[in-house]
Amino acid sequence: MTEPKSLQSQALALAAVFQALLEVKRIARTGRSEQDTVITCLTGLLRPFDGDVAEAYGGASALLPGLHQLHRQLTQPVDMELTRYAVVVFHLERKLLRRQDMLDRIGQGLGQARAQAEYFHIGHDSVLGRLGDLYSDTVSTLKPRIMVQGQREWLEDPRNANMIRALLLAAVRAATLWRSSGGNRLRLLFQRNRLLQATHRLIDELETAG
Repeated sequence: MTEPKSLQSQALALAAVFQALLEVKRIARTGRSEQDTVITCLTGLLRPFDGDVAEAYGGASALLPGLHQLHRQLTQPVDMELTRYAVVVFHLERKLLRRQDMLDRIGQGLGQARAQAEYFHIGHDSVLGRLGDLYSDTVSTLKPRIMVQGQREWLEDPRNANMIRALLLAAVRAATLWRSSGGNRLRLLFQRNRLLQATHRLIDELETAG
């Protein structure tokens, strides 16, 4: 039986959250990143949302790394670092909903970053710097802060720091898309098995098509 589109959208949005957080962890631990995966996350951050989660990220197949991680988290959440990051991301997203001034500022900043991305490219240092500053000036001022663990040499590298902040902002954006698709904490708790099935089916369909 085909899963409801809303459930598929929720799975994709949650996958986008974990995809961004996976890259945060990778950069902080190794100083390296998967460029295509970063671009996917930033695309979802900068592209205006029209109600189609897959389209926001350039197609569902671009979210396969996040879908695999979501499947692992739903099956046996052994990566407690990612779990902690995700819990704080969802908490901050709810706080943002009550701060229209901050939402307006983020919207303005994303518009500026979007213009820079069109002039340069989405992974350009200027775009990352704009997004990093935007995160620092807005989401990072809320409590609790996301405390990223990693190697000091990688965390203090300016490009890495901006990329991490941009990805954290992308994770918060994905949490917003999850909520817009009907996601909430109670549904995540009580419909976990259905969400796991939808995630598994998406992975199978995308890998078969690929």
